[in-house]
Amino acid sequence: MNRQLSVIYFSATGGTAKVVKEVADGICDSYKEYDITFPMNRKESMTFDSNDLVIIGVPVYAGRVPKFLIDYFSNIKGNRTPAVFITVYGNRNYDDALIELKDTFESHGFIGISAAAFIAEHSNTSKVGTNRPDAHDLETAIKYGAELKNKLKDLHGILPSSKLVVKGNIPYKERLMAPPIAPDTSDDCTRCGICAKYCPMEAINKNNFKEIDSAKCVRCCSCVKKCPVSAKSINHEMFHKITQGLIDNFSTVRFEPEFFNI
Repeated sequence: MNRQLSVIYFSATGGTAKVVKEVADGICDSYKEYDITFPMNRKESMTFDSNDLVIIGVPVYAGRVPKFLIDYFSNIKGNRTPAVFITVYGNRNYDDALIELKDTFESHGFIGISAAAFIAEHSNTSKVGTNRPDAHDLETAIKYGAELKNKLKDLHGILPSSKLVVKGNIPYKERLMAPPIAPDTSDDCTRCGICAKYCPMEAINKNNFKEIDSAKCVRCCSCVKKCPVSAKSINHEMFHKITQGLIDNFSTVRFEPEFFNI
């Protein structure tokens, strides 16, 4: 491939990163990687031109792109830059996240050539989308990348006349308005600091791991899933109600990846 491939992703619990990297591997052996999961990596601006190819991968939060990412994406600019948009959702629905991601980057100078929605284990519970992306998902992702590689051969003829269309509604669904909620920490905590190290919002006090800023917390559950002694958990009525609804309606259903191309 003659273009410089770059991948940009936010992946608090790892699912989005796995998918995006497999797609990239299907396109070429070497690419630039921008992991914007951590705040320190969301400070610099990025600029791409028409000779680049950019893959953007984000998780779906209640059917939308996380608001803090939309704010940050204003710092990423393209100049008729071909782009691939990927959302990863927890086996419920990606609703308007994919169209929101596409619209956001196309308004910043990118041209969508393809998009996909993949599935990962839900951040709230391991009972929904269990162990996904699994081997089949990752095989599908790398095949998708290989198909994109072939598509790139005809890219110059496609860009001026075609527009990428994906699922979703305008106006986008309203964002879920939740009260400030943060994980609790039990006495099992060993003060290893893993939770604070991997918190994508720097919401956990690095001197007192039980102290969590609920105004910063986005309930990604990174700390819950990464804690080696299961000392972190979210104990809030609204969170438990949403989680139980997910288990009741989506724990025995398997959705498959969807793809959209120009």
